[in-house]
Amino acid sequence: MKTLINIGKACVATLFAGAMLTACSSDFLDRPPLGTTDQETFLSTEDAGFKLLVNCYQPITDHWNFQQMRFDMGDQLTDDCSKGGSDPADRVVVTEVARGNPATTSSMLRDLWNHRYKTAISACNVFLSLVTPETQLIESGGALVSTEEKLRWIAEAKFLRAFYYFDLAVMFQNVPIIDKPLTAVDKNQIVKSDANAVKEFILKDLKEAIDETNLPNAASLPTDEIGRITKEGAKAFRARVLMFFGDYATAKTDLKDVYDADYYELVDDYQTLFNSMTEGYMSKEAVFITLRSYIPNYTSGSVCPQMNIGRNTTGGWGGECPTNDLAAEYEVGDPRKVHTIISNGDIFYKGDGSTETHDYTGYDNFPQQHSRKQWIDYSRRPTGNLMETDWTFYHIRYADVLLMYAECLIETNDDKQLACDLINEVRHRAFVTSSPTDEFAQYRKFAVPESERVSEAEFKASYKVTPSDDLRTAVRHERRVELGGEGLRLYDLLRWGTFVETMQAFNQTEEGQFSGTGSNVTENTWPYPIPQTEIDYVGGALTQNDNYM
Repeated sequence: MKTLINIGKACVATLFAGAMLTACSSDFLDRPPLGTTDQETFLSTEDAGFKLLVNCYQPITDHWNFQQMRFDMGDQLTDDCSKGGSDPADRVVVTEVARGNPATTSSMLRDLWNHRYKTAISACNVFLSLVTPETQLIESGGALVSTEEKLRWIAEAKFLRAFYYFDLAVMFQNVPIIDKPLTAVDKNQIVKSDANAVKEFILKDLKEAIDETNLPNAASLPTDEIGRITKEGAKAFRARVLMFFGDYATAKTDLKDVYDADYYELVDDYQTLFNSMTEGYMSKEAVFITLRSYIPNYTSGSVCPQMNIGRNTTGGWGGECPTNDLAAEYEVGDPRKVHTIISNGDIFYKGDGSTETHDYTGYDNFPQQHSRKQWIDYSRRPTGNLMETDWTFYHIRYADVLLMYAECLIETNDDKQLACDLINEVRHRAFVTSSPTDEFAQYRKFAVPESERVSEAEFKASYKVTPSDDLRTAVRHERRVELGGEGLRLYDLLRWGTFVETMQAFNQTEEGQFSGTGSNVTENTWPYPIPQTEIDYVGGALTQNDNYM
């Protein structure tokens, strides 16, 4: 990799043209290339190492291939959401994958593959190939970066490589392991690794990150560094990986460590999680998150609110439509339903105090519902534009940690009372301390009426989970209603081994028949096919998953 960064291409063209006008000599051929910086020169500039680390985090901000892909993949391939859109042909690629027998040329699968390998994992590999504890780097201001700081950066890059790799494991299972920048020759030697080798590679990166003493814990992370990974965040994510591969016992140890750290806590009101930067995204419920802000002429927020809010008067593009099946999962009196699903006819306040009535008719939205978690109050839209906001989503939040820990206790036949306590902590927040109405709306179909509100006494008497209950069913229900519309449903169904039966059953519903979701789901649907373009690109060394050959 001779050139690390290309800069000033227009200036290069101008300078080169000038040279041709002033001299016909071939001397210019002996001059160093203009407008490029080699690795050694770049690494000796201020903040070069940190800029390379930022490049490892940067792929998370990709509008379509990371942010929207979270919901396309995690929700819209399942019984939780349909794709929506202007008409059935709008983003039909999602429909093709959701039906269960996608073509090996699927652009959705190709985009996911390319982003994770060629943008995200590649950035991590470049960083790890250039930055070692011995690499001399200069920080802003001219001082040398300490060894301790470099070790922290290396741990972060290893975590992020594992973080990106896990998405590939969830979708394709058997994927190539690439742990260094590739040359043109290397591409012809790319081969697929089996699921166990991929798992071990991910876990090795995570172990090295977690074991690094210079990776900070959550309590010591400065507020202005929220978004960088901490030791607890890495352990929570490792538990997510371990649970996907069926290792509940080891995951339980990591989750206990996060729980025993006694740093995280649930936000009192569930709706606050999705409606406030300081009290939601920056709260102690956020275990790992990417913060955003709208800075005119420099950054926009995320495409997700624009994509996943209703069409017509609300100005969105109509994606991410929660199903009636998901809506039916909520118990009577559960306010999470109103804070997760918006319905056709709901009325919200605008910035000037007037109202807008949501109209979800006339486009591809069978349930006539949208994600409340992606609708943004006008006070957080400085220009009124749905893309110019501080909206974000949680990679991991504490309620997820509590439910994962409870699940591990249940699956290992451990302390049932503790498992119940963890589930009930999440349920108590939902039924007792969360607002039964939407403070940003004049009318919500799913608002909890006074007659259905749950008091503290009623919760203890009728809503608490007890050790004599079917705890596996209880925790799986709780995950669906707590994390609905947050891109984790596919992950759950696959690791529970219930994906096929769930999607076949959903296809028999009226909305499943309408969308075709699940119509061709069989035991051969997952893992999804490796993009044929990638197989062709490497000359056949990479082979297709057996279930798509």
